[in-house]
Amino acid sequence: MSSTLRGTLRPEPIRSGVARGPHGLFQRRVRPSVFGEPEFAVELVEAEVCAARPHRIAWSAHQRMVAAAAGGGVDVAWLAVRSAYRSVALQRQVWEYRLNERRQARLDAGLPALSERDLERQQRLWTAKPGQSAHHTGFALDLELYPLGPREGRRSPAYAWLAIHARVFGFYPYLPEPWHWEYDPPGLVAQVTELRRRLAAGEPASELLRAPDLIPVAAPAERAKVGRRRR
Repeated sequence: MSSTLRGTLRPEPIRSGVARGPHGLFQRRVRPSVFGEPEFAVELVEAEVCAARPHRIAWSAHQRMVAAAAGGGVDVAWLAVRSAYRSVALQRQVWEYRLNERRQARLDAGLPALSERDLERQQRLWTAKPGQSAHHTGFALDLELYPLGPREGRRSPAYAWLAIHARVFGFYPYLPEPWHWEYDPPGLVAQVTELRRRLAAGEPASELLRAPDLIPVAAPAERAKVGRRRR
């Protein structure tokens, strides 16, 4: 994949996963190959509003979700945005840092050096390569559940609320990481395409970057039932 994703909105289908878990959780991933990076800086919220700078469309949906969670008695401090938009350039710095960290760890442990291919293969289990992170789009949000880690994060009341309600607001989990949620309701590609068209035409951003219209919520695909053939 190209290391520059600026403004690429491609028509690949976004496939929903199969429901799993007690609350029917399923992934619906935001793909950088579909969305690319925000084409206009104004698509991201100002740092004064949220230092993590999520996409404005995702931020609007996140704020509605937080308000609903607060009304449901959830400690919404766990739902604050810790990390969101990450440029390809920044991801490249993170990637190189982690590779060097892994090289040094093997050296300190007296282990033989790995080939670059094997080193990258191991690191991809933990870090996305530049151009392949959902965070490039601004639609992937890491929440303050992060410090709890995977096990305690899934046991938290905030995660239990998200597991039941987040899909209503267009957010879907990345199942290995309970803190990582992605805004990807049906119709998002068309919505972003229209937003960018109107921004490019010079329409005032203040009039366009409002709370988005409610759009359908994805339902999980049904698992195919394969009958057993009697012998």
